[in-house]
Amino acid sequence: MFGGEINLFAGFEKINIELSGATIHAKVGGEGDPLLLLHGYPQTHMMWHVIAEDLAKSHRVVAADLRGYGDSVAHDGDFTFRAMAQDQVAMMRHLGYSRFHVISHDRGARTAHRMVLDHPDVVRSVALIDILPTLDVWRTMDDWLARRYYHWLFLSQPGNMPRRLINNDPILFLHSALIGLSGATELFDERALAEYERAACNPEVVAAWCGDYTAAATVDLGHDRADLGRTSLIPCLILWGSRGVVAHHLDPLDAWRAWFPKADGHAVEAGHFLVEEQPAEVLRTLTRHLQRT
Repeated sequence: MFGGEINLFAGFEKINIELSGATIHAKVGGEGDPLLLLHGYPQTHMMWHVIAEDLAKSHRVVAADLRGYGDSVAHDGDFTFRAMAQDQVAMMRHLGYSRFHVISHDRGARTAHRMVLDHPDVVRSVALIDILPTLDVWRTMDDWLARRYYHWLFLSQPGNMPRRLINNDPILFLHSALIGLSGATELFDERALAEYERAACNPEVVAAWCGDYTAAATVDLGHDRADLGRTSLIPCLILWGSRGVVAHHLDPLDAWRAWFPKADGHAVEAGHFLVEEQPAEVLRTLTRHLQRT
C-alpha cells in the first residue's frame, strides 16, 4: 500500500477478503438488510463516506473497492465486469449475505448491471448512478462524447503506453480526470481526495484502470451483446447529473428500461459525482428507494 489509509467511516470495520482471483478491500458497518456500495473510476470506496453512516442506520453497509482499485488487488489480470461482479458476490457470500441491495456509481454501476445479469437471484434492488448501458455509450460515441469521454479511448489503448504516461505524473492525471468529469476538485472532501491521490500513485491501480477500460471496449461488449433482450424486474433506481454528459444523447430512463422495465429515477442538479456534490438529496432519494423495496 502507498501510505496509510484515512478512515472516514466512523464505526465501520476494515476488511480484506481473499478470493480466487482477487483480494477485496471494504468497510463494513451498521445493522439491517445488507447493502453493497460500489464506486467508479477514478475513485475508491471512499466516495461513499458522505452518506455511508446514514445508510448504516438502517442497513448493514459494505463499501468495497473494485478489484485493482483502491486497496483491492487483482491476482489474475481479469478486469471484465463479469469478474468484478463475481468478486463482489463472493465477498458478500463470505460475509454471510446471499441476497442484498446494491447502490453503485460509474464503473461500479456497470459492475452492478453485470451482477444482475450473471447472478439474477442475488440482487434485491439496484441503484445505478450517472451511467448509460455500456453498449449505448459506444453506439453514441461521436466527436462531442469522445472529447468528454476521452479516457474511454485512451485507457483502452494496447500495450503499456497509457500506464507509462499516467505513472509519470499520476496526481496530474487524476485531477484532470476529476475536473473533466465534474468541473472542479474543490467539491471533494480533502481527505477523500487524498485517498484518491494515494490510490492513483500505485502503478497497480493505474494498471487496473487500463485493464478495466480495455475490457469495456472488447470482452464486455461481447458479454452485453449476448444478453441483449434479457430484462430484470427488480426495483431499479436511475440517477444522473443534469450538468453532466449522460443525458446529452439519450434519455437515461429510456435506455435503462430496455434492461430494467420497472426502472424509475430523475436528474440531480450536479455533474458526474452526484453523491459528493449533492449528498443530502442523493441520500433522501436512495433512502426512499430502499424503503420501497
